Amino acid sequence: MRRRLEKLERQQAIERERARIAKDIHDDLGASLTRITMLAQSVRGETQIPEYVSANLERIHGTARELTRSMDEIVWAVNPRHDTLDSLASYLSRFAYDFLSAANIRCRLDVPLQFPAWPLTAEVRHNLFLAFKETLHNVISHAAASEVRVVLKLEAQKIILTVTDNGCGFDAVQSDLISPPKPDRISQGDGLANIRRRLAEIHGGCEIQSVPGLGTTVKFTVPVQA
Repeated sequence: MRRRLEKLERQQAIERERARIAKDIHDDLGASLTRITMLAQSVRGETQIPEYVSANLERIHGTARELTRSMDEIVWAVNPRHDTLDSLASYLSRFAYDFLSAANIRCRLDVPLQFPAWPLTAEVRHNLFLAFKETLHNVISHAAASEVRVVLKLEAQKIILTVTDNGCGFDAVQSDLISPPKPDRISQGDGLANIRRRLAEIHGGCEIQSVPGLGTTVKFTVPVQA
């Protein structure tokens, strides 16, 4: 009993520290990034500035927005309030819609409105999210797709997350999946290897089906315990 109480106290202390870190990142770094974005945007409105300055301001503004999005991802991953399946589903849905819409790709979501309040570790949430993000990045970078369908469901205490695009597809047998990647570029095979590595870290699996001209389907399976 004493050991259980000590373990519970340690866990609660860790969660309090995670919550504090998430708040500090959001409040301090978030405010600074917002200020940079607003300053860049205000100067962009000036008409009498050199063209090269305007181009650099566009880069600053874009970089600040990217950093803000990365900060939001870190805060979400660290904050223990989001250690639930329902929170994961909401975040993945919102991220997919925003990320794909920015690339002019239609996002179709097939996600239940509510999931059981099952707890998930930060490691499971973070790795599954990064694998999902890498998949969407591959779609934008390689698939030439106009539409992506995201399906999230539960089957026998397993998270099943499927991403299907209507893009160009590829031949998995002849791709970088089995060939050594060229040192002068980051290949699609590198991205897929990263996805599989992240799923393996949380005892999950990844299945990829693709046919040239007919699109690609990536399916994640991750065990969870109620």
